[in-house]
Amino acid sequence: MRIALLGTGLMGYAMAERLLEQGADLSVWNRTRAKAEPLGALGAEVAGSSREAIESAGDGGLVLAMLRDDAAIRAALDGALPALSGKTFVQMSTIAPGESRALRAEIEAAGAGYLEAPVLGSTPQAKSGTLQVLVGGDPELFARVEKALAPLGPPTLVGPAGQAASLKLALNQLIPSLIAAFSLSVGMVRRSGVDLDLFLGILRKSALHAPTFDGKLPKIRDRDFAQPSFPAELMLKDLDLIRAECAALGLDVAVPGALRDVLSRTVEAGHGGEDYSSLYEVIDPRD
Repeated sequence: MRIALLGTGLMGYAMAERLLEQGADLSVWNRTRAKAEPLGALGAEVAGSSREAIESAGDGGLVLAMLRDDAAIRAALDGALPALSGKTFVQMSTIAPGESRALRAEIEAAGAGYLEAPVLGSTPQAKSGTLQVLVGGDPELFARVEKALAPLGPPTLVGPAGQAASLKLALNQLIPSLIAAFSLSVGMVRRSGVDLDLFLGILRKSALHAPTFDGKLPKIRDRDFAQPSFPAELMLKDLDLIRAECAALGLDVAVPGALRDVLSRTVEAGHGGEDYSSLYEVIDPRD
């Protein structure tokens, strides 16, 4: 099955590397071509347009989209929808459930199959093929493309389109929640003069510990948030989706609202392109 990948940002590029490593017949496209060109040396065909990439997948091919948001997906498909006919379009970005269902209707009207498949994990998991691929859509269509998605990580069929998008937002809200809470504790310890290693030693022996704390600790300890696994500006985008989905479900929005405020100030302070753990700089400002 020939694959076309739209979007070679942080995640898309890592996914493309993994697919090529596993022998995929792959074409890639990115709005900024320079970000896709290095993949040509690894064996990918670098397309000049999104339509060209889609067409290169051929009849029965697979088109993966790993783009910033719903607007970016629609921009990539502008004028290219007819080229999807006879193919399967797999939307892998984090978007709202309603956006996914609307996209499915348009894709299917163009004569293509549609699956949503947002992923849990970041660039290290993409490169190692250990992403959790959360799939929403028709079970028979999922069965046809499961093997092609498997090199990225084990695909799990969640339910109809919209449910995988909902699950991804539910999981993503834990990301800033955990690090915001950890940052506040680190700040309290630091400002109180308590030994940080003592705090960490007690935390690691308790039910309160989460592995992500150790993963982000070096960045927080050194206040060095370069080389992001998840940029703060994208986390802010997801928090807008999370807050809107919570409101639609009748849930209280105080928690995502507070997290959004922290991330918004993080981005305004110039950390948008850095790792989302840079929210520590807002919670515990430098002396």
